[in-house]
Parts: sequence; C-alpha cells; structure tokens
Amino acid sequence: MKIYLASSWKNEILVQKWANTLRDLGHEVDAFIDSFGGRYVFHFSWVGDSKLFDCINFLEDERSIKAFYEDKKWLDWCECCLLILPAGKSAHLEAGYAKGRNKKLIIWQDMFPKGEFDVMYKFADLITDNVNEIVRYLGYI
Repeated sequence: MKIYLASSWKNEILVQKWANTLRDLGHEVDAFIDSFGGRYVFHFSWVGDSKLFDCINFLEDERSIKAFYEDKKWLDWCECCLLILPAGKSAHLEAGYAKGRNKKLIIWQDMFPKGEFDVMYKFADLITDNVNEIVRYLGYI
C-alpha cells in the first residue's frame, strides 16, 4: 500500500520509526522528513525569520510553493494517509485533503489525552493508539 505520513517536525523521530516499520512490512511510504524516493524535504526554519512573513506572502515564497506541490504530489500518489498526532494545521489539512480524495485515513497517537478531540476525526477509517491494529488494518485493505 502507498502510505503518506502526515505529522509534525516535532515528531521527526517517531515519523521515521513509522516510515521504517511500514517499509519493512512492504508498504511504500512517503515521509516528509526524508528524501527517500527523491522527495523534496522542507523545514520552516529554512525561511529564516518567520516574523517577516504572513500567511499570504509566505505562500508566495518559492520554497513554500515547491513544498506545497511536493506534498500534494505525494498526497495524490498515496492510497492511505496516516495522521500521527500530535500534529499541526498542515498535517490536519493533508489528512482532510486525502480523505476528500477518497483515500483511507488512519489517526494514531501513542496515547489520546483526555480533553483533546475533534468531531471531524469521525472521517477517519481507523483511530487507534495500537500499532498492531494499524498493521492488521493495512493488511485487510
């Protein structure tokens, strides 16, 4: 299965573990943190002082344009999006885009904290804190 990992740079080590685990199981995986498969990797810190940008002029920057089209290419490529929580706005938009394109959506977090939830997570095909449940689910779809 072709899997897109959506998460946060704050989860870099966890995302790499997921990418390695899923690849070891025979899945094709896109992880925004590594250039595996020729991916363009983008980190927000590379634009310098973020206080120089607002939402509009940041999206006009050539690096953000390239990052957007790179992420979109891999989102269009995938069959399943794994949203690894906690994650920010971009990862949630990626997950929503994937689901809107009729891709499978899995939401995973090591432990779901009380008081942190969203009604739109109901779009997900699977919500779990269990790695084995994801492995089993991916084996069935």
